[in-house]
Amino acid sequence: MAPLQKRALYSLAIGLIMAGVLAAVLVIKGDVTAFFEDENMRYILYAVLIGVPLVYLVLVNITLRKPTQIDERDKAIIEKSGKAQWVAIVLSLAVWNIALTEVYWEQRQVPVDFLTLIFVSVLIISPLAQSFGILTGYWRIGKNG
Repeated sequence: MAPLQKRALYSLAIGLIMAGVLAAVLVIKGDVTAFFEDENMRYILYAVLIGVPLVYLVLVNITLRKPTQIDERDKAIIEKSGKAQWVAIVLSLAVWNIALTEVYWEQRQVPVDFLTLIFVSVLIISPLAQSFGILTGYWRIGKNG
């Protein structure tokens, strides 16, 4: 397994665990507004907000700083993984837009707390999608020979 592929796998696994913890905490809390009123819950959110991109930065970018560990194939995979990242971000924003519009249609306003949650979700989804894009790039190369 190539160093970049291995680090992308670790980054994806750790990021999914952290995102899962955040989702579980939100479900347990039951209400986004109540979540943000609880100081400890906000700290968990901020830890995930910082943690997922930081894990990605440490695990994947370490490989990129060592030119001996990456080749032209790796560089091509990294470039193509940006497409997966872009699509994931746009789709997540579309889901947020549709869901919040439908849920709060009668009130004609969305609680401000969702702005932070939308921002956090994009920051979490972005590195996860790029790691996924890197892994699928290697999978495609392995499949095609």
